Amino acid sequence: MAKRILVPVRDVTRAEAIVPMVAALARESGGTVRLLSVQPPPRTRFDEYARILPFDGYDVVTLDAPRRVLAYGHAHEERLESETLERLRRLEPLLDGVPTERTVRFGDVVEEIAREAHAFGADLVAVTERRRRWWRPLLARMIDRVRARVGVPVLALSGGAR
Repeated sequence: MAKRILVPVRDVTRAEAIVPMVAALARESGGTVRLLSVQPPPRTRFDEYARILPFDGYDVVTLDAPRRVLAYGHAHEERLESETLERLRRLEPLLDGVPTERTVRFGDVVEEIAREAHAFGADLVAVTERRRRWWRPLLARMIDRVRARVGVPVLALSGGAR
C-alpha cells in the first residue's frame, strides 16, 4: 500500500476529482498526502520605456538610462507561494483527517514533480489530466514524462472535472 502519496495540483477544481480517491488510499494504508503545486519561476521585471526618443522628428536618440525595477522576482515568488498554499488548503476538507502537507515549487513541472517525489519519498504519484483533443495524444503527455522520471507508480485520472 502507498504510505506517501504525492498529488501535483495544477487546478484545484480538477484536483477535486482525484483527492477523494487519494484520501481513501491514504486512509486504508495510514499514509500521508502531500499536495504539490508547481509554478513558473517569477522573474524580476524592469521598465522598458523612455530608452529611445525622437529627435527633430527624424533622428532617434538612444538614452543609456539605468533600467528601473518594476517588480522583484523574490517578492513575487513569496506572494505567489502564499496564494498557492491558500488554494491548496481548500482541498484539505476533502482529505478528511488524512495527514496532509502542502508545498509549492518553482520551475519546470515535470522536473519539479520528480524532485519532490524523490525528496518526499513518494510511493505513488496521483495526477489528473484533462480531456485531450483528437490530435493531442501525438504530443508527449505530461503524465508520460512524469512516469518516465519518477520511478514510482503513477495514478492518472483522465478527463476529471473540466
